[in-house]
Amino acid sequence: MFKKSVLVMLAALLIFSVTVSAQEEVLDLEEVVVTASRYEESIMDTPVSIEVIDEEEIEESNAQNVAELISSIAGVQITNYGGPAGSKTINIRGSDSNQVLVLIDGQSINTKMIGDVDLGQILISNVKRVEVLKGPASAIYGANALGGVVNIITKNGSDNEGLKLDLGIGSFNTYKTALNYGLVFDKSEVLITAETLNSDGFRDNPDNSGLDQYNISTKINYDLNQYDEFVFDIIYNNSDKEVPGKDKDGWRTPNAKQEDIMENYRITYNREKENYDLKSFLYYNDQETNYINPDSNTDNIHKKKKIGFDLSNTLFYKNNTLTYGFEIVNNELDSSQLPEIYDATNKAVFLENSYTKINNLKINTGIRYDDNEDYGSETNPRVSLLYSINNNNNIFASYGEAYRAPTFDELYWDESWLKGNPDLEPEKSKNYEIGIKSRLNNSKLEVVLFKNEIENEIIGYPNPTYKNIKESETDGLELSLSKNITDNLTLGYSHTYLDSRNVKTNKLLKDQYYNDISLAYRPKNYLVKFNVSHVGGRVEDLDNYTVCDLNFSKNIKVTERDYKVKLAVNNLFDQDYQVNDGYPMPGRNFMLNLSTKF
Repeated sequence: MFKKSVLVMLAALLIFSVTVSAQEEVLDLEEVVVTASRYEESIMDTPVSIEVIDEEEIEESNAQNVAELISSIAGVQITNYGGPAGSKTINIRGSDSNQVLVLIDGQSINTKMIGDVDLGQILISNVKRVEVLKGPASAIYGANALGGVVNIITKNGSDNEGLKLDLGIGSFNTYKTALNYGLVFDKSEVLITAETLNSDGFRDNPDNSGLDQYNISTKINYDLNQYDEFVFDIIYNNSDKEVPGKDKDGWRTPNAKQEDIMENYRITYNREKENYDLKSFLYYNDQETNYINPDSNTDNIHKKKKIGFDLSNTLFYKNNTLTYGFEIVNNELDSSQLPEIYDATNKAVFLENSYTKINNLKINTGIRYDDNEDYGSETNPRVSLLYSINNNNNIFASYGEAYRAPTFDELYWDESWLKGNPDLEPEKSKNYEIGIKSRLNNSKLEVVLFKNEIENEIIGYPNPTYKNIKESETDGLELSLSKNITDNLTLGYSHTYLDSRNVKTNKLLKDQYYNDISLAYRPKNYLVKFNVSHVGGRVEDLDNYTVCDLNFSKNIKVTERDYKVKLAVNNLFDQDYQVNDGYPMPGRNFMLNLSTKF
């Protein structure tokens, strides 16, 4: 019944789109993405499902970090451990968080220890846009891209010329400071960013949920000539968090604290000409996690290092666009919970071709070969088709195979309650999707049907040892709609339906229904936006919940200086709910921001 209903919905939407498109014009400004194929292309020309949060949307939002920024995207779920200090990891289309690859300017920041990334640690004052590729991308990016890819693209000096200051104050004694300083010269530009976010946290019992977060980054672009560019990046993040654990059957770790530190150093060389685009970068990533639980005399230190080199070259022909390259990465882990220091090197080559000679039809084929000294080699293909009905409406379909390599924890963890398994096999998946994209001058629409089949999925606790299970399956539907009702009023709606189950036991693995509705009113100089989020069909006997947020921003002028004032009221009706079992979310709270440029 569900499949028939979805097919009817798709047919109706297709007919509607074709009919309306004859009376509408194409959007003047095309959204451009780089994540789907490693080179710039229109989002309408990508034969996969991808969403973009652009600079204007980031400026309008009251999000404090990347997790909050992308949480309303169809198909995206944030596993939120509650409040400013709680970890915030991403799931896409029912995937686990360690099955999603997170990039900063195309470079992976996932570690080989546990595989996921806390998006709450990534503040957004220097973020230009975020691209979320939904579905497998192992044919382009290798391991961890089984569920999808999040690419966080940062600003250059010219995007923020001069000094911009942003100050914030909010509930729970929360204070924010962000400073961006951009310099532009004849052949170079520099951006320096410094951010802090401090909060006492919202939990009263125990009184241990605060956060002290500091981010500093420097980015230098230098043009050798009109074709060649070097980019130097340094990023330093430090998050000192109070992490009391589950609020269920008593606080098991009421006084636990954790410090997360990341340092990233990178040099990039780009060469762009009319018929090709060469990109390469060399990087060193150093992450450290210190976890202290005084109640059990636990003091764990995990040091994670990664050194990598990535090169890709895109050749533009009349009817073909060919991308190829290679990557080599070495991961090292020195953990107090592991018996020795472990390291592993992965080498990979990849190739993708986009063929457009057939009228109105684009065919993408890609393949990647990975050779890892821990688990051997993997080959992953991807094929996708995009058919242009007209200038405003496209149909796309794709098939891809993907994998996730076992983490160091899963291979070597050594505790009495859970042990690693060096004989683990990589998780493997087959993924199918079909959808329609419509871009009109006053609306955007995308509807996607997808199916994911995962074999050898790795599970741990409550088992005494990590092991592979046979198979899980996810069927789903995504719908995204944005429509300008008037010149000043915009309606947004996204819906995700997931049916994710263990094939053997038929156990439901993920919450089933996600809805997000927003209404934005934009008269001159100010914005009012009301948002409603609902999650239903939940696992672990958790209650369904509906949360409403209200955002307001206004541009004002005081003594010849321009200011922007933003006010966010989150959980407007003070709902009592949990995203993750045992971790309560904050009640009604606010954040007030004031920003200006010098």
